[in-house]
Amino acid sequence: MAFAVFVIVSAYAYAMQPGDMGEGSVHAFMACFYYCWPLYFLCAILTQWIVIVPLWEAFVLQSANGALVTFGLVGVACIGAALGVASIISDDQSGYNNLIGLATIMLFIQLAYWGVNFFIMFLVTGKTVTLRMRSPIQPSPEEST
Repeated sequence: MAFAVFVIVSAYAYAMQPGDMGEGSVHAFMACFYYCWPLYFLCAILTQWIVIVPLWEAFVLQSANGALVTFGLVGVACIGAALGVASIISDDQSGYNNLIGLATIMLFIQLAYWGVNFFIMFLVTGKTVTLRMRSPIQPSPEEST
């Protein structure tokens, strides 16, 4: 979100043209985002609506166990993705401290994204996780005497 605001505001300071896209620079990336953001937004909304909402309603909103398993799997996927990307972009000469720092930053970014995403999903669906209570065990007639 902050990046989108930065791109839109900086478009007034640095003129962006459609021909700037594809040059491989930060300015080219910003120009691409500036001119294509409605398409990106539409893709994000359609992905949430078509893919994520049905999965959310099928797994997370059905039971507390489904919610815990889903949150746990997302956490493990975030850790795996953070370690994988950090190991790819980390410089071997920098040592493990740099790798751990990169992985930690990427993990926090991903967890923040998913935390906001889960919060928005609760708002969009208007539902909460259903906690099913077990019925109390009724004593058999032989035990009550």
